[in-house]
Amino acid sequence: MVLLITHSMALQKALETYIKKNYPTIEIDTVHNDIDGTKKIASDNTYKLILSDWDLDFVNGYELLVNVRNSQKYKDLPFVIITDKRDKESILSCIKASVTAYVMQPIDTEVIDQKIAPLLVKVAPKGTDTQQKQAAAKPIDIPPCPAIIIELYKELKKPTPSFATIIGNIKKDIYVTATLIKLANSPIYGMGKVDTVERALQVLGLKNFNNKILASALHKSIKDSGAATDGFWKHSVATATTCSYIAGKKSPGHVDAAYLVGLFHDCAIPLFLKRHASYEEIVNLSLAGFIEAAAYENKQYQTNHAEMSAFIVKTWGMPHMIYEAIRHHHCRDFKPQVDSSSNPEAKKLWAILVLAEHICHYYGYSSVVPLMPDADFAKVFEKALIELNMDVIDLKDMKEDADTVLKTISDSF
Repeated sequence: MVLLITHSMALQKALETYIKKNYPTIEIDTVHNDIDGTKKIASDNTYKLILSDWDLDFVNGYELLVNVRNSQKYKDLPFVIITDKRDKESILSCIKASVTAYVMQPIDTEVIDQKIAPLLVKVAPKGTDTQQKQAAAKPIDIPPCPAIIIELYKELKKPTPSFATIIGNIKKDIYVTATLIKLANSPIYGMGKVDTVERALQVLGLKNFNNKILASALHKSIKDSGAATDGFWKHSVATATTCSYIAGKKSPGHVDAAYLVGLFHDCAIPLFLKRHASYEEIVNLSLAGFIEAAAYENKQYQTNHAEMSAFIVKTWGMPHMIYEAIRHHHCRDFKPQVDSSSNPEAKKLWAILVLAEHICHYYGYSSVVPLMPDADFAKVFEKALIELNMDVIDLKDMKEDADTVLKTISDSF
């Protein structure tokens, strides 16, 4: 439980709204002056965090801090002071009294993300392992599903989708329109000049067209919300292309789903790079699909990019099988936490994805970390190869065949 002590209705609303939205399992006990705050602290032993105002009339946060530090029961309790006081004397006094964090007003979501959210993560009641990790990463700015994707899904679910409606929605998004036309003009297709969305649809074909819309929308969303590099986009598109190729060989019914799994599997990495400066130390292992990367991320950030990429997919309304495949892509085995009729399909997609990452790493689309030899990969991801009815020899053959496919990847991003 969190004890909030403030006489400011604006501060109360800001903190309560943030906590209820991002950490709904945390209970908040709010009082409006330091006298009531002192009584609460003396009578209750369930508080895990104190957030205290420090104003001129109603709440002396500094005195509350000193009293808490002098009590045997709460001497180690995280205590945050939120105040307008900017003078050196006030700040040093709180530091000497072992304040956990000194936050200057006014506060907004970004300030709460940086100063207070890391403490909220630690006091949030334990849920399932996945819920804990996703709650820990709430401060990361998760991009909302673009309107164009929502409209596309809505139309494609109809018994007879209207191409006119699909094209009309695309034309409303200048960025997606420009990207699709640029892609359709690629020498790969050799179809001459393409200057309309209608013509791009003819050149790309409907299934490829839909995938490219998703790729374009993802690119724009992550570009706006994260710190993506050209290398990241080439890795994502290469993995998506390789996934669809492997699916075509091993599971033809999952070609489109495999493309989406490959495209979105690392989509949280740019968000981690933007949120955590230290993430640059691990990004190459993450892109290469190494199991150790997720363990490092869990230790440092209480979550990992596979969990958060899966969470984005879930937020964007994609099928459960895509969510589970992405969530497991740094795992040796596929062990979903929830029973679902789509789990067998998700396991197939997981196997396709880990193999695709290995192939892309081999051809230089993943990172600069040393390549895992095929024999080692076959041992680490033995269950993935079993799922695809493959052995080391089959793996080498698949890797050689994929070279031709990867050479067709456009630099459209």
